[in-house]
Amino acid sequence: MRGLSSSEVRQLILSVGTHKSARPLSPVEVAKLMDKALEAGEKRREIAARLLLEDSSIIGRFIRLLRLPPDVQQLIGWGSDPATLSFTAGSEIARLEDEQEQLALATAALENRFSKSEIMQVVQIRQRSGNSIKECMKAVLNQRPVIERRHVIVGSLQSERLKDSLRQISQLERDNLLQSALDRYSPNIPRLGSKLGDGYFLLIGDDRLHAAIMSLPEGFEQAITEYLTRELTSKD
Repeated sequence: MRGLSSSEVRQLILSVGTHKSARPLSPVEVAKLMDKALEAGEKRREIAARLLLEDSSIIGRFIRLLRLPPDVQQLIGWGSDPATLSFTAGSEIARLEDEQEQLALATAALENRFSKSEIMQVVQIRQRSGNSIKECMKAVLNQRPVIERRHVIVGSLQSERLKDSLRQISQLERDNLLQSALDRYSPNIPRLGSKLGDGYFLLIGDDRLHAAIMSLPEGFEQAITEYLTRELTSKD
């Protein structure tokens, strides 16, 4: 495939068109490689054929993810992790023109467990009505018989060196690191999901997880930063 190494092509094949939960690339990482191939002159239909996809329309859905700001891109997963938004959900959110609206919908979708159809509804109402994104989300939530809400904890990493190190590893490796940190600081407390970006981390859970994380004496952001730094340093 033009523009890509044999290793990158292999990672694409292992990440697309499969229902396996452990894929080497995130949807955004897939989108970036597809975009790289397109920039090198590869055609969408050729990419689809190489990846054994039924048609080339899915290529456009992946590329649309690149319209999202980085904070939202890192929330996009394959749908099996409650701390992420599915590829389809992310592609729908990317239809919004404003980055702040994209971030607001992504955050609300995680907090309120929006389904893919609910996200599509919010986007459609926003595009057709001209109402604010907050009003559109409220309209969709009001259609529910019961509103479910969870704690979404977002923290920033405190070390530039750590951020640089995290950029060098895959999303799967980052998430595994965060899981080990949570096993250290909140053992035996159930959590609904977690996500580690290259500059932030996100946790989703109930009151018990929220209390455990917020009660860390050195502050939860500093504690997670120090743990991740130690783990990555030990592997060098």
